[in-house]
Amino acid sequence: MNRPIRTAPAHGRQSGRARQAGATMVEFAIVSPLALLMVLAIIQLGLMFSAKAVVNEAAFLAARAGSVANAQSSAMQPVLQKALIPFYQNTSIPTDYLRLQDALNSANNDAAFMSLQILNPAPAAFTDFGTTSSASNGHTYIPNDNLEYRPHTNGGSSKLSIQDANALKIKVVYGYKLKVPLMALVVNAVMCGFDTGNDDFGRKQAVTGENDASDCTTYYSQGRIPIVSYATVQMQTPAYQDDSGG
Repeated sequence: MNRPIRTAPAHGRQSGRARQAGATMVEFAIVSPLALLMVLAIIQLGLMFSAKAVVNEAAFLAARAGSVANAQSSAMQPVLQKALIPFYQNTSIPTDYLRLQDALNSANNDAAFMSLQILNPAPAAFTDFGTTSSASNGHTYIPNDNLEYRPHTNGGSSKLSIQDANALKIKVVYGYKLKVPLMALVVNAVMCGFDTGNDDFGRKQAVTGENDASDCTTYYSQGRIPIVSYATVQMQTPAYQDDSGG
């Protein structure tokens, strides 16, 4: 005798499918914002790698300009700003000259986010090797001639030889403006929004007010991130004590 085959009610199968669809929608709602944020972060990271290459080149060009201009910041800063104009070009301007001029004006207006520091020769090197002559117009300078024949002994203050003191080393920090949507908010929240108690990234100064020039107040809260680059070149002229007091 054949027994009748029992089947589940149709409404039961439909209810199971509805529950599965509902769970899928909840999972999608949770995962999709994180996935989108990760994609945006990857895009921004790629742009930052390209920006780092531009800043590296700008630092080298600025140092090379300083090597033939007595290591003066006043000679290096304009070269640095010109080398950073790729960040400011407006592709909607069809004429090359007008586009570059507009970019240069924008770079000059953005000079507050471009810092250049002379690391070598340091003031101690001028204490050890500095001299003056009529040819330097009253500047204290480090001799640059016949370096191969000069003593290779280290100075008492700088702990460098005169040959080492004739290497110009600079540090450039550029506040790169984050381009990808949401990244400025995310970076600011990660770097400055949580007080871990550590002094990393200038967070302590921003919280306590110890230093108004911290990275948080200078860069991250402005939707920017500092890109640091170093460049070292051999001096081609005698290094003067920097005219900016550095």
